[in-house]
Amino acid sequence: MSGYGFMILADAILTLVSIVFGMMLRLEIIYSEYSLFGYFLREIWPFMIFAVFLRPTVFYFTGIYKLLWRYASWRDYIRLAESILLGSIILSLATLLIIYPLWMYSFPRSLLILEGMFSAFLLGGWRVILKFSERYPADFKWDKTVFSEFRRVLIVGAGSAGAQMARELWDNPQLNLRPVAMVDDDPRKIGRKTQGLQVFGPIIKLPEVIQAQGIDEVIIAIPSAAEQTIQNLRHMCQLAQVSCSVVPPLSDILGNSADSSFSKFRLPMSMPQITGEEIHAVVRVMQSRNLSIGAQTIAFEKSAAEVAGADYAVAVANGTAGLHLCMVAAGVGPDDEVITTPFSFVASANCILYERATPVFVDIDPETLNIDPRKIESAITPRTRAIIPVHVFGQPADMDPILEIAQRHNLVVIEDACEAIGAEYKGRRVGALGKAGAFAFYPNKQATAGEGAVLVTNDEEWANLFRSLRNQGRDQFDEWLTHSRLGYNYRLSELNAAVGMVQLKRIEDLLRKRESVANEYLKRLRKIEEVSPLRLAFTTTRMSWFVYTVRFSEGINRNLVMTLLAERGIPSRPYFTPIHLQPFYRKRYGYKPGDFPESEKAGNSILALPFYADMKPEEVTLVCDTLKEVVGEVKS
Repeated sequence: MSGYGFMILADAILTLVSIVFGMMLRLEIIYSEYSLFGYFLREIWPFMIFAVFLRPTVFYFTGIYKLLWRYASWRDYIRLAESILLGSIILSLATLLIIYPLWMYSFPRSLLILEGMFSAFLLGGWRVILKFSERYPADFKWDKTVFSEFRRVLIVGAGSAGAQMARELWDNPQLNLRPVAMVDDDPRKIGRKTQGLQVFGPIIKLPEVIQAQGIDEVIIAIPSAAEQTIQNLRHMCQLAQVSCSVVPPLSDILGNSADSSFSKFRLPMSMPQITGEEIHAVVRVMQSRNLSIGAQTIAFEKSAAEVAGADYAVAVANGTAGLHLCMVAAGVGPDDEVITTPFSFVASANCILYERATPVFVDIDPETLNIDPRKIESAITPRTRAIIPVHVFGQPADMDPILEIAQRHNLVVIEDACEAIGAEYKGRRVGALGKAGAFAFYPNKQATAGEGAVLVTNDEEWANLFRSLRNQGRDQFDEWLTHSRLGYNYRLSELNAAVGMVQLKRIEDLLRKRESVANEYLKRLRKIEEVSPLRLAFTTTRMSWFVYTVRFSEGINRNLVMTLLAERGIPSRPYFTPIHLQPFYRKRYGYKPGDFPESEKAGNSILALPFYADMKPEEVTLVCDTLKEVVGEVKS
């Protein structure tokens, strides 16, 4: 039945109820005692309650609201709900002030007439509202969305593998997977519970169980199953439109196959904290059908400016794009030089090359791993145009001497704060300490938008320029397809902005959780002599933990440690290969090992360990105990 058919059916039911209810009142079936109070209740008050509450109730239970939620935007849904409630109140007032005084003894007939007229009015109003909401000719059917931070999991197989899988999911809530049921062919298990989960069956009814239990994901835990059986189960999941994972077959578990569908790692390297609020925000954007530079982007920018303590914020596609726009705004061009650190992600230097300028590297402070301000001035030449200090791993660079040097030489300071949202230098938030700065929202960052970045500045002209440059060079008051300057397609989608906005609402909580995990690491790493955690400078009044890194003493082969950790199921990453030793830079500029010794020492000895906001203390213990074991093996 179409959406309009549902509405007509619901209104027909409502009108029928009106007739029955009115007849019951007229025949005094509900109230029989004659008194002023009883008379009032009998003749007027029941109908008022009916008028205000029954229509919305009928629409709710007949699925009208749900249909409209899928069909129209959130704004249209609110408008419709308000119109229904307002109409019911008007109906009540009309009954009290007009119908009862004029047609006391023919109350049911008058009620029926007015109800029918009101229904016709609402049907016409619905048609207009739905027509207005039909921005496209097709009737969009939104897929079911569960606004929960957990995905409901059905485990196929109630044997030992299925029971073990259920235990693993219960013990690892950070995976956001909640087992809710099992399905099996064994009649001795069907109808009973395994690991507290109801077992359904037989397996041939898998699609029915998926639908009845509201399943989001299926895990097939039958290691002994034939390949054809697995294919059949996958096909059933595909028909039910749910994702499907398979526990490795026995051949993999016994080591007879080099290929496994499951990761060998026992915990993730990083993992964003995604809740039902982010999912809800994305769905609302999809329903609005406004997917680029809308209300979510504006709200995201405002929130980012507040986090940075800046006057302006402009959202862009990613951190690299943001740094590039800063180079354009600073007027960096061919034959110019820009000073930065070689110990960073390659984008910190690539953004300079995009404007055909030359990156000039200055080595780092071995303690903080940030650019060493004492070495900057000797690198300045008449061609130097700007300085890009990077707040490495979330620790602020020593900004005061950098800003002083820049002012003395008339240079622009651009902060690469992509790893440092919320960090504080001497009590001041980083990002807009210089002319401008960039925060990134990649999935492994402190807060994520999936992809995206925000530029922050206290300069209104720069903010307006950023908005123009990100949108193909259009100025604020330009006409459609009028471009005032050379620009770029660096826009951020409303979907990304919506996720970022939700994350920024709880940025303080995310930062506190990451700090708690870092403190847990620090406490346990003290037992390993050969490992040194990152040292915080006295100027760092708040560290924004991007990753958790450790540094090995001389004689410990970092790469061998990384390999042995992986063999034990613990992921890790080297941070960073210095930019000047990247193949492209060596080929273009002739850099060689030894050019920046402190950066190279750091690049050869630093290892990042698993780190995320929801990491549990026992997971930190697992990593540290395994690291201690591996370091002891490497040392011997």
